[in-house]
Amino acid sequence: MKQLLGIRYFNGGIAESIKQGSSLGSFYFAKRLNIFGDPSELTINPALSKVSGATVVDLVKWIVSGTPHDAKIYYYGDTGHIYQSSNTGTSWTDLRTVANSGGQGMEVHGDYIYYTQDSQIGRYGLLSGAPTFADNWRTGLDDTSTTDFAPIKAFKEGFAVGHGNKVGWWDGSVWTNAKLTLPSGFNVRSIDVIDEFLAIGTWRGTSITASEDNYVFFWDGTATTFNFLVQTDGPINALLNNKNRLMSIQGSEAAIYLNYAPFSHVHTIPFIDPDEYAEIFPGAVSSWRGKALIGIAGNTDATNLIQGVYQYGSRNDKYMEALTCGFTISTGTETGATLKIGAVKGIGNQMYTGWRDGASYGVDRTTTSSAPYATGIYEGILIDDKRPGKNKLAETIKATHNALRADETIQLGYKTNRETSYNTGTANATDDTTTTRLPVQASKARFLEHQFEVILGGVATSPKVTSLSFLYDDLKEEQEF
Repeated sequence: MKQLLGIRYFNGGIAESIKQGSSLGSFYFAKRLNIFGDPSELTINPALSKVSGATVVDLVKWIVSGTPHDAKIYYYGDTGHIYQSSNTGTSWTDLRTVANSGGQGMEVHGDYIYYTQDSQIGRYGLLSGAPTFADNWRTGLDDTSTTDFAPIKAFKEGFAVGHGNKVGWWDGSVWTNAKLTLPSGFNVRSIDVIDEFLAIGTWRGTSITASEDNYVFFWDGTATTFNFLVQTDGPINALLNNKNRLMSIQGSEAAIYLNYAPFSHVHTIPFIDPDEYAEIFPGAVSSWRGKALIGIAGNTDATNLIQGVYQYGSRNDKYMEALTCGFTISTGTETGATLKIGAVKGIGNQMYTGWRDGASYGVDRTTTSSAPYATGIYEGILIDDKRPGKNKLAETIKATHNALRADETIQLGYKTNRETSYNTGTANATDDTTTTRLPVQASKARFLEHQFEVILGGVATSPKVTSLSFLYDDLKEEQEF
């Protein structure tokens, strides 16, 4: 009997299983696509483009805006370079190379940029005047040269600095080197603010795979020690206040958690095998236009992991939140151990990403009005008609879309029985057409499991897919086992 599988929602995000998603509109994987607009439409995201030219020569780990003190953006690299650009990502300058620095942390407070090094804090300011550098503004911090993380976070009237197992505190006039001392062995990696507390995420050792026994400590800014602590499921990679909730990236597989009493494990990053790891840098999480951004990954040995800037969120609270790979870097590289995402930052209608690709370094930028990526790819979940051991007969895949404009294309493909690559049809580039079809080859038609994809192509504009359909015969009349 003929069966028609139709897909008209695309906002369910990456499924946790190759065959089943947790919500309507789930898919196997997608990259460079906007799934957070109209739930029944699929378009290409605005593209990341390199804006740093040849100026950036190390992996940018932190990005901060000088607003309201100046109209600049500041970047801190993993070998101590501090860069400056205009607030539109142009006019780049390599301001300084700080000695004895792994780019441990950076924050804006008052009229200054503060930056941590191996064992001291520097600052640059007044930003609104004629700023100068003082690398040794405060000295005597615990040495973080083996981990290269000493985050800074503005909080209440001052800011906190995590260095080793200590939290230093600047109240605007007095510096206290160890306002808090955490239990021995738990080193501060990431800090953010949630409600009236500073949330302090820790890890042990010098690698993200060293220990699973870690905590988030909470401090109200006045107590003589931390107010309370919550044990985690692994080392804290990064913390982010998103929608006034604490998002944490935990463990060696970069699992995504929300809240903290208890932690709720909401998603797993795809394509990381049990014997592989992915590390997210604490400066590679940000909120932008209501979604959480996660730069994946700072370090990884997962060979099939698609790396880039992932988005987590929803159109609004009426819809379930979802995860998708929204952006890949401007070089086109998507996998490999020498591809690293060091920092992600949403600033107004802009989003910036610091990366390394082999021996190349840079910062990419996109805006809400940037031209789209050349392609965006959607892969559906595996189809077996709930009869995985029975043969079915595939006939046709169809996409409906808005009338194609100049330079817009739609291309369909499919896999039969978990082939390693898709059988793709010719891209439809005919202006004003609203339907694209791909008949399944006779030699590929008989299937136990089937999967299909759609590739959206654009130059100045993006096509808009409105539905996907798969026509097949369930062959229930056949009596076989």
